[in-house]
Amino acid sequence: MVARKTKQYVETAVESLTLAIELFNRPSPTGREHATVMMAAHAFEMLLKAAIYEQRKKVKFSGSDRSFDLGKCVAIAETSLGLIDDGDRVVLLALKDDRDTATHDVIVMSDDVLWLHLRSAVTIFRKVLLSLTGQDLTDVMPGRVLPVSATPPTDVGLVVGREAEQIAKLLRPGTRRRAEARARVLPLMSLDRAARGETEPPAESEINRTLRNLKENSDWTSAFPGVVGLQLVGSPRPSDQVQEISLRIDSKRGEVAVRLAREGEDAAAYREVDTFDRYSLKLSKLGEKLGLTRHQGYAMIHYLDLKADPACYRCRTTPKGNIAWQGLSNRALDRARKALNEGLDINAVVATYNARNARNVK
Repeated sequence: MVARKTKQYVETAVESLTLAIELFNRPSPTGREHATVMMAAHAFEMLLKAAIYEQRKKVKFSGSDRSFDLGKCVAIAETSLGLIDDGDRVVLLALKDDRDTATHDVIVMSDDVLWLHLRSAVTIFRKVLLSLTGQDLTDVMPGRVLPVSATPPTDVGLVVGREAEQIAKLLRPGTRRRAEARARVLPLMSLDRAARGETEPPAESEINRTLRNLKENSDWTSAFPGVVGLQLVGSPRPSDQVQEISLRIDSKRGEVAVRLAREGEDAAAYREVDTFDRYSLKLSKLGEKLGLTRHQGYAMIHYLDLKADPACYRCRTTPKGNIAWQGLSNRALDRARKALNEGLDINAVVATYNARNARNVK
């Protein structure tokens, strides 16, 4: 028997998913991509909150009245509750980024890209719903309302490759369609970054590099190395009117295993990345990203000794040796989130930090 609050979250999630599917299937293109990803992301935030609330009776950040966002819900669902796997995480984090872009910027998605996102999301929704309530998706909505595609894509690489070709055409000299190319590349970057474990939105410099790469290079895999390891798997399930479509990560897929080269390490191929794009999170913003205060964020940096880890922290100094800039990477953010998810007492962390500062003043 699930709690009443859990039921409310589930009911809202089903309503939002139904609207997302209805928006996807409607003939009018007006606002279709933006509205579809917004409602789908809301559906998952509500469904994962239902699962978290049922287990913990709490869906708010420690020491704050702010409710968990979708990123936090995905992290808990995967690492603490075991409701989703790494392939599911990629889909949901890409959906989160698409929702954020659709809310604050402009996004353009082809039917194949939009179908790929929404159809794999429906599969994840069904799995979580079954685990939480014992209900199948067809118990809460008829199978006929699932996302419809006349020619469903069968390979992630083919979908991304076709999109990359279209983006490259938009970037040809004399076309003056760079704004449209930028709007189309953002969903592909969301999928790629999610597959590579990146949780922060791309910097404008990275977006520009990706567009330049697509314009100058016919091989899309150099622009989206994370997508190389993604496979679309599934088979028809006519008995329950649900077709299972999932994304799976296969690190051995592709001709070349792609990962970020460590500093000083030789590599067969490089993708240029500005060091400070990887350490773009200001120290003062860590608390905000975690749903904490700025002071609590600084306390976390001290407690986890993030500055001692080159993969987490980097600083730039002036010729005189003074610090001109310092930043944290996504790994630092992930370490801090993991510590909080595992029950770290933030009040004790702050007390230790305050005591250390008091000693230094003396």
